[in-house]
Amino acid sequence: MTKLQEISFEIIANAGEAKAFAFEALAAAKEKNADLYEEKMNKADQAINEAHKRQFELLRAEANGELDDAMFSILVVHAQDHLMTVISNIEILRELAEIHLKGLH
Repeated sequence: MTKLQEISFEIIANAGEAKAFAFEALAAAKEKNADLYEEKMNKADQAINEAHKRQFELLRAEANGELDDAMFSILVVHAQDHLMTVISNIEILRELAEIHLKGLH
């Protein structure tokens, strides 16, 4: 596996983990369990931050000419798409959770 592929898969995995934790947080918010919501959102934030670190590593490596295979890659496109979609999901889930936790639903 190339460095490009390895980092791409790590972005996808971390973003997927963040998404799962964020949906678990929303479920906790629906149950009015603020402590569990915070715990799960903290885990989601940690996972998405790790995905961002890996994304930055990929960008830095390409900029420094460290990737022999830095060319158009469906895998990289998928990783970027997955990361950005999860970031959007998390933002929306935070808003929905606030509605549930504050009793506006």
